[in-house]
Amino acid sequence: MYKSLLVPLDGSGNANKALDVAAQLARPDGGELYLLHVPEPGSTANLTTGTSADTHEHARHESGRTIIDNALDVVNPYDVRHHILVCEGTPADIIEREAIRLDVDVIVLGHRGLTRGEGDSAGHVTREVLKRAACRVITVR
Repeated sequence: MYKSLLVPLDGSGNANKALDVAAQLARPDGGELYLLHVPEPGSTANLTTGTSADTHEHARHESGRTIIDNALDVVNPYDVRHHILVCEGTPADIIEREAIRLDVDVIVLGHRGLTRGEGDSAGHVTREVLKRAACRVITVR
């Protein structure tokens, strides 16, 4: 159905569901998946614990590696072409930038990520992507 799909990954269950949907949408036409992980600063360590910057950076790297490994477990059974991207920055900014740079047909992302807000509304990154995207966006619950 789609030739190029960007799938942001944050390690949440919804992101993995979105990846599964994207792999199904790409497979019939031989499409390509771009798996994007944007590690958020401070996302894996508590800075008040007195841990060193090196320890914090190592934890971020290991967390990112786990997220990518889990994503590969989801996508590999589909035998669909995929590329892994890891970019630093604000997630919504990076998703917007990479979608434009790669000229993707669609962004497929989870309805909500790891952070919890009130109610059943979309997460803050999802809301920003929906506002800014120049291409189609599919959100997955």
